[in-house]
Amino acid sequence: MNVITNHSRRVKKAFQVYKQQRKCKPLTIHSRPLTKLPSFLVLPLLCGDVRGNLRCPDEITILLIHNYKKESIMEKSLRYVGIENFVVSRVEFKGSWFHTLKLLELKKFLDSDVCKTEYILYCDSDDVVLIGRLEQAIQWLQEEDCDMLLSNTTFKGGYECMPHIKKWTDQIADESGYHQLYINAGVFFSKTSFLREVIDTAMEYITDNDLSFQEYIRLRQQGSLCKKLPSFPKGIGCDQVILRYLHPRFYPRMKIDYKDRLAIR
Repeated sequence: MNVITNHSRRVKKAFQVYKQQRKCKPLTIHSRPLTKLPSFLVLPLLCGDVRGNLRCPDEITILLIHNYKKESIMEKSLRYVGIENFVVSRVEFKGSWFHTLKLLELKKFLDSDVCKTEYILYCDSDDVVLIGRLEQAIQWLQEEDCDMLLSNTTFKGGYECMPHIKKWTDQIADESGYHQLYINAGVFFSKTSFLREVIDTAMEYITDNDLSFQEYIRLRQQGSLCKKLPSFPKGIGCDQVILRYLHPRFYPRMKIDYKDRLAIR
């Protein structure tokens, strides 16, 4: 009872999201405030309806990338809903974390013998839980006539250094009937062959001196991020910013999921 009292605000928010997801049936819930709740609260609340009832189709690989020693909330949710066949790629790295480590690890996986399926679902490990059937994601690619679908966010980080791409992204959203929704790299679903193309291109913007996550945040807050990176996005250290930069190049094969099917926040 004390645990529920201590987390009362987030529990209330969890119930609101729970009601929302029962209406729209998304694949995941991507929300750090919710997933930081104790797993014995969040898993029954958000994943209870599908406990033990989900499976990962043979043509899909669920890929998680992190450097945690303990089991992440996403791993716990997968097992809770009945899925054991997923891949966890643990990053062996000492020092300040930079988000392009995820791209480097993804490149390593795509080039390995382990990568054999036609599709890949990538989810961040520390703030996502699975609640929907993965077969839906294949259908969504077909409906959108694309090869890669990425979840959305209203967060504009990185666009201050590429206003022309923000203008283009806003125009695409407007034409689709949505407004100011941008790529969220935390959850995406892609054909494996196309993902290789995207990641191989993304490697051009990764350096040995990429900004750490803390440095990226500090420079953004100071308004000096663009000045620090004259060859932007090279050296940015942020997978999400690089994918946003590449979006026009790969459109319409790469699209944003404006309909919140992949994830709700």
